[in-house]
Amino acid sequence: MTAKSKAIALVAPPDKARLQIARYLRDAGYDVVECDELAIATRFAGIVLVDDDTASEAMRTRVQSWIRRAHPPRVVVISSRPAGWRALSLTFSDHLAVLVAPSFGWEIVDALRANPPELPRRA
Repeated sequence: MTAKSKAIALVAPPDKARLQIARYLRDAGYDVVECDELAIATRFAGIVLVDDDTASEAMRTRVQSWIRRAHPPRVVVISSRPAGWRALSLTFSDHLAVLVAPSFGWEIVDALRANPPELPRRA
């Protein structure tokens, strides 16, 4: 994913942490769209989601629906309870990264830039 040509949705409560993450991602060259909630992820190449643990099950279901699309976005979840995301992150490890909150900006950028493993070519 080239940072300059990709839009990133930053889904988080409107607080100081969201402002800091958005600033860091913009400085890294991403086009960041800040939002409190995101239902449809079709226009984004990547999504950074800050899980506040109030609606974790609903969030996991939503993230799973984003990843099951034909061209899924790269999703980075920042959570204070990453164990709740373990099953989903193991199933979709090529498109989902889970970071422990609080996370450094460089960790988020590294997770967004991670390339999914190449699938074996069929003869």
